[in-house]
Amino acid sequence: MSVVQVDRLAISYAAGKRSVPVVRGVSFAIEAGRTLGLVGESGSGKSTVARTLLAHLRTGSTIERGTVHVDGEDVFALSPSGRRALRGGTASVVAQNAGQALTPSMRVGEQIREALRAHGEPDGPERVLELVRLVRLPAPETIVRRYPHQLSGGQQQRVAIAMAVAARPRVLVLDEPTTALDVVTQAAVLDLIADLGRELGMAVLLVSHDLGVVSAMADEIAVMRDGEIVEHAATAALFAAPQHEYTRALLAAVPDGRRPGGTDRLPEKVTVSQTVTSRSTGTVPPVPLVRPVVTADDLVIRYGRGLPAAVDGVSFTIAPRETLAVVGESGSGKSTLATALAGLVPAESGTFSFDDGTVSGDLREPIAGRSPELRRAVQLVFQNADTSLNPRRTVGAAIARPLKLFTGSSSRERVGELLSQVGLGPEFADRLPAQLSGGQRQRVGIARALAAEPRLVIADEITTALDVQVQAGILALLADLQRSRGLSCLFISHDLAVVRGVADRVAVMTGGRIVEIGPTERVFGGPNHPYTTTLLAATLEPGSTELPDVGDGVPRWRHADGWTDRGDGHLTRNWEDA
Repeated sequence: MSVVQVDRLAISYAAGKRSVPVVRGVSFAIEAGRTLGLVGESGSGKSTVARTLLAHLRTGSTIERGTVHVDGEDVFALSPSGRRALRGGTASVVAQNAGQALTPSMRVGEQIREALRAHGEPDGPERVLELVRLVRLPAPETIVRRYPHQLSGGQQQRVAIAMAVAARPRVLVLDEPTTALDVVTQAAVLDLIADLGRELGMAVLLVSHDLGVVSAMADEIAVMRDGEIVEHAATAALFAAPQHEYTRALLAAVPDGRRPGGTDRLPEKVTVSQTVTSRSTGTVPPVPLVRPVVTADDLVIRYGRGLPAAVDGVSFTIAPRETLAVVGESGSGKSTLATALAGLVPAESGTFSFDDGTVSGDLREPIAGRSPELRRAVQLVFQNADTSLNPRRTVGAAIARPLKLFTGSSSRERVGELLSQVGLGPEFADRLPAQLSGGQRQRVGIARALAAEPRLVIADEITTALDVQVQAGILALLADLQRSRGLSCLFISHDLAVVRGVADRVAVMTGGRIVEIGPTERVFGGPNHPYTTTLLAATLEPGSTELPDVGDGVPRWRHADGWTDRGDGHLTRNWEDA
């Protein structure tokens, strides 16, 4: 018997005096111990359907027809107390952003205890520690005393899972549970969820735009478009022979990490000099190739006196129109590197310069102490477009501000030109961020960065929360802008398939250091550092029906002195097994 039964569900949203249909006659069932993957573009209705399993609807929503049964109960016929018992008791959800889902002012142990107490479960210290051990968090006695901000993204997600399974629910809803995780942490979290699903016999609904994750986790897949399920099939059958044209379009938009592609998109192959500094042994002589446009040297950042460096002696170069990708696990120092280059956090040491020598800076200076030329030359496109745009400012006002600051002119015509360059019409200038889709907001973020006419764009996880088709559009836009404007790009991502499709070179970071750097195909095709090998082994490819086996995660090693030049600018930090 099915634990979840959704029958001809139709939902509409109120839009002024109109009623807009968002879910149109959706039906599916999930049995105990089975996982259904729900995929589709942003706005297709995936999350709206998922929330109904917990009897939750957005304000202004109306169920036009249909029913939702969970464990035999019609969820929308339940009393208020029945719905409270349903949520977290019979059905639980693991949200996309665990950092926002957890209460920042409560210790982790107390939050887990609260979840137990809400459903009448034993909430003593031993039961809390048992749940922490269940989700494989290290040092449970220490973890329960920490606040969420003291945990990594993967650890926060494990805490959220512990809270979700605290009352042994019959149904688990996973809403993009691994979006912000690196591939190694993602593999460990997915393996944990799969084990818990089997152990607890849960019916699982997995909502995701990552088709690699869905293919490895789901027994069946339902593809949604415009509020309807256009295809529903067993996972292997759907990937082997998709029937609907929209499904085929989704699969075609997924970057394939197994295929070369890092240099194919550029009109001319860019070959650059490699300069990576080891503070103990000096600099590896650069390969005498194209002169770099951007040089960063000996960047060190730490968040407090006596703490280990978050970024430790990092140096690199970027050529004109080149994309240098930085990859690594959560906490490796990628985003810290980006924010330091943009001037949002001060460095302990380090310099940054452009090829003509007219624009340079000491990275110990925060952005307020930088010259106007350096502030203009480096622009950051943030990971989360939802929070990086002021919700009270129109799109036009957001773009006009850097225009006025750096060029002295903020005409409506110029704002319209920038919007057109990123694939939006001038009419978008009068809209607020809440009136845009996720992909449109990210395009506004790019337009705002371009308004300063920069020489280096730093793209920090800019496709993380986007479905595959919107992601493909954003990446194509960025490539076109690089060609037309001569931009250099520092591209930070945990999605290795995306990196292989857009990057000319790759720098691999772990523990605050670059451990391997070189042309994309040299690094992907023949990694030399054990950490790079682990990252590539953990990558989920669409159509794979098994989770990767990464063992206990990152192998242990210690760094030896110096670097080894593998040829063609492929450099690897020397290491020894620990």
